[in-house]
Amino acid sequence: MGYKLCMAEKPSVARDIASVIGADKKCKGYYEGNGYRVTWAVGHLVGLAEPEEYGFVSKEAMWHDEKEKAYAELPIIPDNFKLVVLEQTEEQFEIIKELIHRDDTDEIINCGDMGAEGHILQWFIREKAECTKKVRRFCATSMTEEAIKQAMSHLRPEEEFANIIKGEFCKKKADWIMGMSMSRVESLKYKTGINVGRVQSPTLYFVVKRYLEVKNFKVTNYYGIQTDLKEGFSVFWNKDTEGIFPPNTKDSEGRVLDGKAVKAKAEAIQEKGVGTVTEIVTKKKGMDRPQLFDITELQREANRKYGYTASTTLATAQALYETQKVLSYPRTDSRYITSDLQPYMESRIKGIGTIEKYKTAVSGLLSKGLNIDKKIVDDSKVTDHHAIIPTEKIKGFDMDSLIPTEEERRKGVTEETLKNVLDLVLCRMIVSFCTPYYYEQTSVKVDLSGMTFTASGKKPLEAGWKGVQEALSGKEREEADAEADAEQIFPDIKKGQTVTVSHSSFIAKKTTPPKLHTEATLLTAMENAGATIENGAILKGKGIGTQATRAEIIKKLFDSGYCSTQTKGKTNYIVPTIKGQTIIRVLPVELYSPKITADWETKIALIAEGKMTEQEFMDSFKIFINDKVQEVKTKDTGIVFKKDRETVGVCPWCGSDLYRYENKDGGKVDSIRYYCSACNFALETKNPTVTTVTGKKLTEKQLAKLIAHGNIKLTCKSKKNGAEYKGNFVIIKKEVNGKIYANLDFSPVPFKEKKPVKKAKKLF
Repeated sequence: MGYKLCMAEKPSVARDIASVIGADKKCKGYYEGNGYRVTWAVGHLVGLAEPEEYGFVSKEAMWHDEKEKAYAELPIIPDNFKLVVLEQTEEQFEIIKELIHRDDTDEIINCGDMGAEGHILQWFIREKAECTKKVRRFCATSMTEEAIKQAMSHLRPEEEFANIIKGEFCKKKADWIMGMSMSRVESLKYKTGINVGRVQSPTLYFVVKRYLEVKNFKVTNYYGIQTDLKEGFSVFWNKDTEGIFPPNTKDSEGRVLDGKAVKAKAEAIQEKGVGTVTEIVTKKKGMDRPQLFDITELQREANRKYGYTASTTLATAQALYETQKVLSYPRTDSRYITSDLQPYMESRIKGIGTIEKYKTAVSGLLSKGLNIDKKIVDDSKVTDHHAIIPTEKIKGFDMDSLIPTEEERRKGVTEETLKNVLDLVLCRMIVSFCTPYYYEQTSVKVDLSGMTFTASGKKPLEAGWKGVQEALSGKEREEADAEADAEQIFPDIKKGQTVTVSHSSFIAKKTTPPKLHTEATLLTAMENAGATIENGAILKGKGIGTQATRAEIIKKLFDSGYCSTQTKGKTNYIVPTIKGQTIIRVLPVELYSPKITADWETKIALIAEGKMTEQEFMDSFKIFINDKVQEVKTKDTGIVFKKDRETVGVCPWCGSDLYRYENKDGGKVDSIRYYCSACNFALETKNPTVTTVTGKKLTEKQLAKLIAHGNIKLTCKSKKNGAEYKGNFVIIKKEVNGKIYANLDFSPVPFKEKKPVKKAKKLF
């Protein structure tokens, strides 16, 4: 009898699957047993080849002796794309390839991530390994033992996902062409490193656009009136709806700009002393409960409430899914569950109720029964993954047991983020099954000296989900303030009744600019980028980026030096740097148009649905890129890039400017980072390799010396006996998710210090 080869996305997932299916023998690069072999990828094993593999100029040569050639050969559009094995993971790839081609391997089980990215990465490996064997798909929504067993007993033919792979391959090729072609032409023309991306550039545009709106906003002073009535309530006037004031004293929205005139009216109202109730409208209204989380909504909520970055929230949710196994698959774009999951919802909520904090809320919910309707269960709204919900492991779960792995810590995951993100999901799970919040809304209009004054009040009738949410999480300050203003209590008044003025006050007001983007609002902008295009038609597959990639896109804007943060109170706002603003000025408008990018996303979705061919998309995309390259080459903008960052030298990899950046934690400088915006070179004083061996961070002078020499000798401490010795730290290239980054390698062997790299002599 032969073996079934399971291919997981990473070692930890492979270990979990192996333990459930009985593959308990540990071998080099895989597990074996019970008729199964379970192997794994390590990041990206296989990726698209670099330009030099097709005969184009390399990135390094582009900045030195082959600038003219590099410029002339643009755009870079290969006839056929090549797959290459990444050097850093070549050993694991060869293990997988050998396992695939073993005579006793009967079939392949694709246990990769269920997102589109997971599909394509597994396909890349199989394609490069020239796999011809039968492939089936493992589809688990969580990594619990029960979910793994369920997925293994319901394997699906890989052919079902063929179109998804085609669509994702198109996306990879389009991103490669745009990134290589447009980044190079812009960088070479403006003599500075510029990264252009199909999703990154429109996202930067959102930030720049909002920043300029705020910067250029002209504050307008306008005036209103508040009148307190002896009957026990207040009414307000803010706009001239009757045409009482001359047109030249008002703005386009009817706000009066003449303070003296408004003050005179307030005094006239005070003097007259009476008015008439002209309208009373009372309606019972309801506010339905919020839906379950998809990853974008979870990221927004975590940013709004805790200030977490989108990447931190994603990494935390991934840890809760993968390591802790208490959440379902997090990289989902659905806020619904399927009908086959509906019978399990009560037990999941009962499981939440075994945790002390949620006991009372769950007990109250169960006594009333779960409110399950189309807002919760809708098979048509679920594609690959349902909404984020707790797994069966939540029953009796100890919140104090949430401890991240070292790898997770490097991604920003902490005990605190684990508890807070899990709490958000559990609270949302409870309130999503509650009844609506009902209240009575009363609107009143009062005529005072021919001017229409208004007032509104809100009286809660049934607390519903709002009461549960407030009991679990408390009332948000902004929400509490808004409700306090809205909850005016009206006396028993009637239409036509005369009311008496107690005091009429002249109020000076100012128009306010829009707020700068936070990560929460930027995620919303990305999600809704293509909501409407031509003739107001709603796009299917609207938005730019995906739930899995948006966090990384935002992070890249910061890493590239195109954006920074501006902190006001507890809120971190996103602002563009000078370079970020300039990039939007020099790019052809189509490259940062959110609607055009959303249109591309829609076409890729159509490929995944089998409604558009790869050839159709790629042919039009190639024509587009060629036109844009020629536009950049021929257009004279007269724009020169100004530096808004501190330059500390030149990059030892590509020769571009090397910048200095202060990483802050709680307003204090936590570490110093030197980075290049033209390539991926970056190192900082807080390096895990150094701190593990020396117990200390690098000083900034040591960091500069390390980059200038390529290596550095530091005092280390033996873990066995505490003895001190000199160790060697060397800069190496490390592959992560298909990209090359700088890292450090350590050797306890003393070394002879190298002479400084010539290109880096400007450093300090």
